[in-house]
Amino acid sequence: MNTARAALATVAVRAATLTACSSDHDDPAPSGTTAAQPDQTATVEPADAAPAVSLAWSHDTTYGDEPQVLYVAQVKNSSKKVASVAIDVRALDKTGTIVGSAQETLPNIPAGATFDYFGAIGGSIGSELTGTPDKIEVSQAENAFGRAGSIQAPLLKTSEVKLTASEDETYTDTPHSYDLSAKVTNNTTDPVSSGVTQQVILYNAQGKIVGGDSGMSDNIPQTLPKGMSYREQWTGIPALDEATRAVYTVWAG
Repeated sequence: MNTARAALATVAVRAATLTACSSDHDDPAPSGTTAAQPDQTATVEPADAAPAVSLAWSHDTTYGDEPQVLYVAQVKNSSKKVASVAIDVRALDKTGTIVGSAQETLPNIPAGATFDYFGAIGGSIGSELTGTPDKIEVSQAENAFGRAGSIQAPLLKTSEVKLTASEDETYTDTPHSYDLSAKVTNNTTDPVSSGVTQQVILYNAQGKIVGGDSGMSDNIPQTLPKGMSYREQWTGIPALDEATRAVYTVWAG
């Protein structure tokens, strides 16, 4: 059962190309003539594109008696290698003043993949909002905690995901509640012994985001050996509208 809740300007894609001309010839040109020199163009492949970060969804709510903003940040990794990404999230009031913020390190995103990250600002002690949020901004963080770009947080394999309507308390003002069960398998090369972070994003019949949650897990064994699985049970997932589909992800760390 989940027992904790977590508290996107586009990053420019940079590419560099270099063109140069050179020639090789064995014999000097006869006197008074000019030897033909074939053009040789050397092109440097574009550098790996930086991940593109954008805001996919946000919602103002409450958690208990405290105001809270839920959000989904979308990260597109168009490079040819796995990306380790951290994001800065800021809640701004109508004057553009920051009233809440967070810096989150995401799991490793496979090459060419898109990952949606569910998070929250405010709603708990230590992360209270200092004003009324008007909008959310998200962007890629540079070297968050000295780890972004090098952290190992691989996604684990999930299967048998089942979503059911629930009457469980969500501790928010959302009208719908859902339970989720899933099978999680350690498909990495090493045992998982540092716990996992998990999230779920809920969608309605039209494919729009309607809710979700994130946090740690009480169900994972103290050590999950390579190739072994465990069952996850999650209750009280909040939603604004009736959900028909859940995307559940979990990663080491």
